[in-house]
Amino acid sequence: MSTLRHLPTSALLCTLTAFPALAADATGCRDVAGLKRFEGSEIVQCDGRNFAEYALPLGAAKTFDHASKRGGFETKRDLEGRLVRNLYLVPPGPSSVEVFRNYKAELAEKGFTVLFEGKQGELGYWMGTVFGESGPGGQLLQYSGNEARYVAAEREADGVKTSLAIYVVEYADGYNPKLKPRKGQVLVRTDAVEAGELKQQMVVVSAAEIARGLDQSGKVALYGIFFDFNKASLQPQSRPTLDEIAKYLKANAAQKLHVVGHTDSVGGVEPNQKLSQDRAAAVVAELVKSYGVAPARLRPAGVGLLAPVATNATEDGRAKNRRVELLPQ
Repeated sequence: MSTLRHLPTSALLCTLTAFPALAADATGCRDVAGLKRFEGSEIVQCDGRNFAEYALPLGAAKTFDHASKRGGFETKRDLEGRLVRNLYLVPPGPSSVEVFRNYKAELAEKGFTVLFEGKQGELGYWMGTVFGESGPGGQLLQYSGNEARYVAAEREADGVKTSLAIYVVEYADGYNPKLKPRKGQVLVRTDAVEAGELKQQMVVVSAAEIARGLDQSGKVALYGIFFDFNKASLQPQSRPTLDEIAKYLKANAAQKLHVVGHTDSVGGVEPNQKLSQDRAAAVVAELVKSYGVAPARLRPAGVGLLAPVATNATEDGRAKNRRVELLPQ
């Protein structure tokens, strides 16, 4: 984790890399798009989906439909991709202006292009509701619009387009059962949508390739099995890969397999150990339930972050580390 701190531009780059990680983030939460956070801030809540639709505000929020939880904007961009939404709590002291300017400088440093920005009344009456009614933060964002600032930006690198929405407020009112910020304390909501990476990952390994990998390498890594964010719930787009595993097992009736879950390093050793075990168990349960595979032929295991195949310092590396492997028993 890296941090931001307000300093003159000439000193900014040094400061961005000089401060140690001081925050205690909520389990499973991480920074996105390589963006550094404001110094001392913590990710207090987060959520996400491996594939989701998202309306990126590029103008004031003029209306809001409470049934669909969708805003009506002067201008917007409809996106699809991997969505991660973080809520940061900044230590008392800095203003929303200071925090916002630091994020703007960080966006420029990381090669993002600003698509729209505004503050307070420029954002429309409903902008706080847009963020408060969907994603982390709730009423804390919805009822704290007096010092609100917002920026939308995008960047394309290595075949992945990243779109960002950053909403910064000073807490004024609103209830959240898990958070009790002080009056005037800054909250930052970042919504990141990554498009392009999912297409690369959805390569289905065939039954023949599973057989070849087990014979030649003693294991095969699967990147076509998808779970809900920070959960062990299988997503529908996992079906083609599960079909191929079942096809392999049917053609090799005597084969027994270890099904091993792997994670990236975000969230710590023990939570990732449990998550990887639960995900492996979910794969086994689905193969038994939907394909009639005998339970004795499959043994789930989880090793968490302890067997990486790439660096965890980049999103591309973390994506390679999030996988399910098959090994012969």
